[in-house]
Amino acid sequence: MLDADALKQLSQLKSNIRSSKEFAEGRVRGSNGKFGFVVLDDGREAFLPPPEMERVFPGDRVRISLSDEGKGKLAAELDALLESGLKYLVGQYVQRGQGHFVQPSQNGLSRWIFLPPKARGKAQPGEFIACAVNRHPFKDGKAQARVESVIGKADMPGIEHAFVVAQHQLPERFSGAALKQAEEIKGKLEALTAERGDLSDIGFATIDAESTLDMDDALAVTERDGGWTLHIAVADPSSLIEAGSPLDREAFKRAHSQYLPGETLPMLPPDLCENLFSLVEGELRPALVLHIDIDSDGALGESRYEFAAIRSRHKLSYDRVSRFVEGDDSAAPEAQHQSLRSLAAMGEARAAYRAGHSLMMEDRPDYEILLNDQRKIERIEKRERNVAQRMVEEAMLAANICMGRELAALGRGCFSVHLGFRDERMGEVKSLLKEALPEYAEKDLHKLENYLALVKHLEAHQEPAMQNLLAVLKRMLRPGQLSNSAAPHLGLGLEAYATVTSPIRKYNDLHNHRILRAAAEDRQPETLSDEQIEALQQSLVNGRQANRALEQWLYSQFMQNKVGQTFSGRITLVNGAGLGVRLDDNGIDGFVRLNNNKKNLPEFDGKHLVLTRNEKTYQLEQPVTVKVTAVDVDKRRIALALAEAEQPE
Repeated sequence: MLDADALKQLSQLKSNIRSSKEFAEGRVRGSNGKFGFVVLDDGREAFLPPPEMERVFPGDRVRISLSDEGKGKLAAELDALLESGLKYLVGQYVQRGQGHFVQPSQNGLSRWIFLPPKARGKAQPGEFIACAVNRHPFKDGKAQARVESVIGKADMPGIEHAFVVAQHQLPERFSGAALKQAEEIKGKLEALTAERGDLSDIGFATIDAESTLDMDDALAVTERDGGWTLHIAVADPSSLIEAGSPLDREAFKRAHSQYLPGETLPMLPPDLCENLFSLVEGELRPALVLHIDIDSDGALGESRYEFAAIRSRHKLSYDRVSRFVEGDDSAAPEAQHQSLRSLAAMGEARAAYRAGHSLMMEDRPDYEILLNDQRKIERIEKRERNVAQRMVEEAMLAANICMGRELAALGRGCFSVHLGFRDERMGEVKSLLKEALPEYAEKDLHKLENYLALVKHLEAHQEPAMQNLLAVLKRMLRPGQLSNSAAPHLGLGLEAYATVTSPIRKYNDLHNHRILRAAAEDRQPETLSDEQIEALQQSLVNGRQANRALEQWLYSQFMQNKVGQTFSGRITLVNGAGLGVRLDDNGIDGFVRLNNNKKNLPEFDGKHLVLTRNEKTYQLEQPVTVKVTAVDVDKRRIALALAEAEQPE
């Protein structure tokens, strides 16, 4: 047994060792293997070996001690768990011998988690389950979970949808209080429309996909000297759904209507968004009505708005309106002919004006996923955007630009902003520009006019080097985001932008209606805090991730019987391992691995995102022909190979 002096010396030795170590804090990042990494607050990254990774979850915030492994590589040893956000997970129940586990379906979490006997409920091996994490592994590497609910069996029709909804915790049901409020709205709707001015004589009609039920805008265009007046009637749920009410809380939680393949999770109860607030043909509905003067050259003039009532005269489809514009008069009711012709002319003028003064979105095809009775993909239909879709898009953009200006002048609203290049990528951006366009390298590219000039210059030059530079620069942009204050939308090339045209589908549009109504009534509106804006943003991101996860699962199933088939596609990703390719026929992404032959490794230019092998180069947006070589449904991966004609010699 150690005496007091020996204990004191041992304690001092430990203290000296500890004080000699470098400590840092960061977040754990998992991998596909048993190891992981800690991304430090200063941007460095430290390797976390398997025994240490067993004690943490991806996303945990930890304090670590660092050791230098040479060649600039760092290794981490865990010192303390500071924060863990993983409280819930989904996966498949697996049994190995006497052991019962959940195999999580979470990126970077590659180990099974033990399910104690009393924590299994009625779940059975093989089923997909949702679990609560009730024991963190930091002390001894032994995590435990408890079954919260059974999602379903692996062969259940629609299991993919149910699993993704559970995984991303997408709200499926409305509270009793919200449904009660929705019932009460039925009795208030007629009184609200009766007290408003009726603007139906303008001649509104909705233009949507044939199957659309939640119609939140109707259009009419009248001619005036020097151009047109665009009239847009937008559904008005804001007048009957008060901020903070049960329906409002449910809508805020969802943030938007979630359109998954073969399924919609609406922001408002279906009877509201598909009936009572929807601009149904022949029904009197409350509306925010915008009147926008547009000059013959496409320039936006004065705009004004009012809260009124309208009755849509017709429910038109994109297909019918396109046929009419292309010369088939029988495709649209005669009463709408003049308005539709004016809308088509106005749309062309606006597109030409935006091409000269702002930025145009890339006109890519849409892909409609059609499911069978088992809710698997039966087929995917590629649909090029038609003239009617472009006309309506120009009308919606005009409305949102004008209301963005209006809300910016009011100093309130929920704005859609795009701030351009990521700050941490500006060094790479300027380095690329010094090579190709030195006159832009020293400009402040966060300013709208400078960013706009750069993109316009690149778009005007079609030579491959300039087009590749534009594609590479786009990979360094921030995503768009919501903001409490007006700021430029560099992606569209606009000073301010705020959406108001989808209030039964998007919460930020509903909120902006409230701001406009308060201004019209000369009163102070309810505003959203920065925390609420961030929560809305996170809900939108979560929804996009859920949609991608479901699509990738369904895509991998769909491509299983396509192994050996050849497709045309475009390169969407270039890295040292190979090429990401999006197939032209169905929009599905796969990966061409080119680094599997150590005797013939490709050369990767990470600065310009160019891969070269056997003197053949590959870059972003380049067309290629590929063959499907393998599909891993469990990992949602589709392996491709360059077709014979594309193979480097």
